[in-house]
Amino acid sequence: MLNSFMQTELQKTERELKINNYSFKTSKSCLYGLRKYFSFKENNLAEFELDSIKNFLLQCQQKRISPQSRNLFLNAIKFYYRNVAKNIQKIDIRSAKEPKSLPAVLSRSEVKRVLESQKTLSTSFCFHLLTGQG
Repeated sequence: MLNSFMQTELQKTERELKINNYSFKTSKSCLYGLRKYFSFKENNLAEFELDSIKNFLLQCQQKRISPQSRNLFLNAIKFYYRNVAKNIQKIDIRSAKEPKSLPAVLSRSEVKRVLESQKTLSTSFCFHLLTGQG
């Protein structure tokens, strides 16, 4: 449960988001991220603590929260400290990187088996065209 100071800070943030003409969904996402951060930090919300932010993001990563969500939380925290708490200290934390994965690709032998399994000439022709073999 959020205490009254947390509620006040969230209301100030919502007001700043509206003044800066952020969309409803962006505001909602930002406030959600701040609510999570405030619940983690619990006290001295307006006091800037870089280690607290890093610990929060580390906890999110350990809970397997996606990099996109962690970046959203980080940007919400940055917005709060810059525009609401009026903290001039730079938050020098890099965004979470997206995990890179290779696309699924068939081997030559697998492609050959797929092409050979075609019963009719027309489907075989289509598969050959799609795979660049004719």
